Amino acid sequence: MANSGSLCMRNHSNDKQDIVCAVDVGGTFTDSVLIDEDGRVTTAKAPSTNDVVSGFFNSLETAAAKLDLELEDLFDKTLRLAHGTTVSTNMVVEQGGAKTGLITTQGHEDAIKIMRGNAKVMNEPPENVFQLTQLEKPDPIVPQSLVRRIPERVDAHGQQVVNLDEETARGAVRSLIDEGAEAIAVSLLWSFRNPEHEQRLREIIHEESSDVYISCSHEVSPTLGEYERTVATCINSIVGPGTEEYLRELDSELGDRFEFDDPFLLMQCNGGTIPGHQAADSPIMLIGSGPAGGMRASARLVEEIGSQNVIATDMGGTSFEVGLIQDGDPLVQDQTVIENHQYNISKLDIESIGAGGGSIAHVDEYSNSLRIGPESAGANPGPACYRNGGEQPTVTDADLLLGYINPEATIGEHITPSTELAHEAMEKLAEKLGLTIHQTARGIYDVVNTKMANLMENKIIGQGYDPRDFSLISYGGAGPIHAASYSQELGVESVLVPSEISPVWSAYGISQSDIRYTLEEEMVMLAPFDPEELQATFDQMRSSSRDLVEESAVDEEAVQFERTVKMRYEGQVHELNVTVPSGRVDGDTISTIIDRFETQYEQRYSAAARLPEARPEIVSLSLEPIGRVNKFDRQISDIVSTDPDEDAKLPSRTVYFSEKQPEREISVYDGAKLRPGNTMDGPVIIDLDNTSTVAHEGHEVTVNKYNDFKIKL
Repeated sequence: MANSGSLCMRNHSNDKQDIVCAVDVGGTFTDSVLIDEDGRVTTAKAPSTNDVVSGFFNSLETAAAKLDLELEDLFDKTLRLAHGTTVSTNMVVEQGGAKTGLITTQGHEDAIKIMRGNAKVMNEPPENVFQLTQLEKPDPIVPQSLVRRIPERVDAHGQQVVNLDEETARGAVRSLIDEGAEAIAVSLLWSFRNPEHEQRLREIIHEESSDVYISCSHEVSPTLGEYERTVATCINSIVGPGTEEYLRELDSELGDRFEFDDPFLLMQCNGGTIPGHQAADSPIMLIGSGPAGGMRASARLVEEIGSQNVIATDMGGTSFEVGLIQDGDPLVQDQTVIENHQYNISKLDIESIGAGGGSIAHVDEYSNSLRIGPESAGANPGPACYRNGGEQPTVTDADLLLGYINPEATIGEHITPSTELAHEAMEKLAEKLGLTIHQTARGIYDVVNTKMANLMENKIIGQGYDPRDFSLISYGGAGPIHAASYSQELGVESVLVPSEISPVWSAYGISQSDIRYTLEEEMVMLAPFDPEELQATFDQMRSSSRDLVEESAVDEEAVQFERTVKMRYEGQVHELNVTVPSGRVDGDTISTIIDRFETQYEQRYSAAARLPEARPEIVSLSLEPIGRVNKFDRQISDIVSTDPDEDAKLPSRTVYFSEKQPEREISVYDGAKLRPGNTMDGPVIIDLDNTSTVAHEGHEVTVNKYNDFKIKL
């Protein structure tokens, strides 16, 4: 058995179980991946449905059929089932979810209304920068009519200053229940220093109603910043009941219908998984879980190919995401913005814009120029070429008309794209622009590539890195079609497309993700740091994690711990996460922490940004208990001839590159029949299930031992 990790979960050994399954729900398709102990990978796509549970099982059923298995037989062989879902994300974006009330400290009930000064400009700015628009803050995450204030106060040291007024608190709870609140968020000042008042409020709410979902800020986001902490707590309550219901329905199907009782794990935004029965307590951690899966897969690929600095790019049907891996580890961020609401949750640092295969092309009414997205055709009706009623031109329609997508391909297991329908949709847009069909399609291709390149440039250079020091990984259904173009603009030297599993790369990453928890503790400490105090706090956090580890059925002896400190220079605002070496904290550990912080700081901001007398300051500690799971290595094949076999060659295809390179016939290969060592000069197209890899003039494509495609630019 190819096994690069130990199975830390208890009581789940079964010789018949030899498949790891993962399902990732996206905006357009629901992807599934099956990996057996020999490293064979089976993939499938099914259209995402409004009934997410149906899409989940449809995708798995399609994958099982490829192995000549019924779903019941697949679950009998399944060692572990992992899942990334957009259920929580969609509730916030679509302003759905549970009707939620907020209870907070008297005098601070307007925090979610005041927000931060940058609340009105945190999301994508208008594409037409000359458009005169009134920028306004979004509506509060909870309406003022559902906010209740109560007398109580704890100070910054955790000392009780004002007793909790239980009579007022009980009245506030009753009034919210009378207003129809299905969930209540409790966020009191300095509760993370002393949670007693929030804990008592939880008891009072339970006494008044056992049906109300409750979130407390000292559990959801125990960090400084009452606005961010309150937003996180409110979002957790808004998405809690719906997520709980979804997981209950899914668990019922798995247990009652298929008698599946092996580990069922949910992907989190921190890059780890959590047992399904625990996920309903912290549904906010499920927001952004799919892209986190892609980053974990990329980190796994980094281990395989040995490259330490990687730009991971995911272009799916709805959006484009980019994240960075430095020295083998994905970068982490502490603040998240969703629908212009900012909150503090530790998550993988992934930036997203509306630029996917389903992004709709349109003419801007102010400049009369071509714009792409952020609106998407989604799964229904989808791009015009999907034959599902879509009439607006999308990026996928443009790719088909340019010849990058095989007109006889099968997309999502059952969709054969229609060139005629794509032509009809593009014709209306071309007429508005006064261009030909091919000019318009090429314009869409160029504009969306520039949009993605700009995001990457801002992300990479904005964090103090040079793109030329990174290689790039491209995945998602649309990614390999565009990767060579948007990478060329950055100046990176090579692009890696992860073989046939690139369209379902995030699902693959979910299958490879360990169980991971994140514990945080606020601590303000100026240099020189006391190693004993740091060690004592980490020991206390480790002790606090025992219940989580025990409940997740992970052997405590097999759990690994990753430690991080959040640091800044005194008098400054911006903070950096610094990894703490393993072992007991001592003087050498402190020196290493300071050296790492200074290196990161100078890379990000330059040494000139530091005040000469400013001392390093620790503002918080983070501990992540990690339960390692089985990871089946992908199959490796021997390197063979540089020349592809004749049966790998497909009929050439007419492709439209640009005005300077009009329609021309170029070589096309079947990616499934290429072998390690095969090398092809661009321009060339490699057709795969659900995508194509496109290399342009002057590019060289080589197949590595994992059957990945490396494009040298």
